[in-house]
Amino acid sequence: MINILLVTHGDFGKELLKSSELIIGKVENAQSISFYHSDSFETLLGKVEESVKDLSDDKLIVFTDMYGGSPYNAVVRAMKNRNFYHITGINFPLFIDIAISRDSYSLEEIAEKIIKNGKKSIVFVNEKFSTDWGRNEK
Repeated sequence: MINILLVTHGDFGKELLKSSELIIGKVENAQSISFYHSDSFETLLGKVEESVKDLSDDKLIVFTDMYGGSPYNAVVRAMKNRNFYHITGINFPLFIDIAISRDSYSLEEIAEKIIKNGKKSIVFVNEKFSTDWGRNEK
């Protein structure tokens, strides 16, 4: 099984895990690390390195919430001499998709699936339904 580590600002990662349980049940082999305003970067980095070691970096995908943020930077530093995948920009639909399908794909396939489906998971609803709305207004 591919292990999952979420490293995010505040409790975003913890809440992704918690919220996903409402839809798919408990997500096994997944951990979350929260970065708070009062935390130092070194503390965050230590937590990331410890979790990567605990989860086994040979079958691990790490998600961060924002490119360039402290969680992202800590994971990039932890990638040195390690063999795990790091994807940034995680959102709820993507997390659920990966959590339920990670037993069916390799790490490489999961990464490709995330990039492909990530673009589909963000929808401008007004634009999508503007044709229907336009017809209803006439």
